[in-house]
Amino acid sequence: MLATVLGAVDLGYRVFLVTDALCSSCDAAHDALLTMYRRRYGQEGHTVTAEEVLLAWT
Repeated sequence: MLATVLGAVDLGYRVFLVTDALCSSCDAAHDALLTMYRRRYGQEGHTVTAEEVLLAWT
């Protein structure tokens, strides 16, 4: 996931991570990556829930 997000940001895309649709084999690493993403790439990307995505599409 991280390499894809970083690649998209480097190409100038706005990235939306649907936080409740992501999984990992290690909860601590998953949480750390989301924290890093929010702090470092908060301007280029957004973390949202699946419900927020569905509401935006309707």
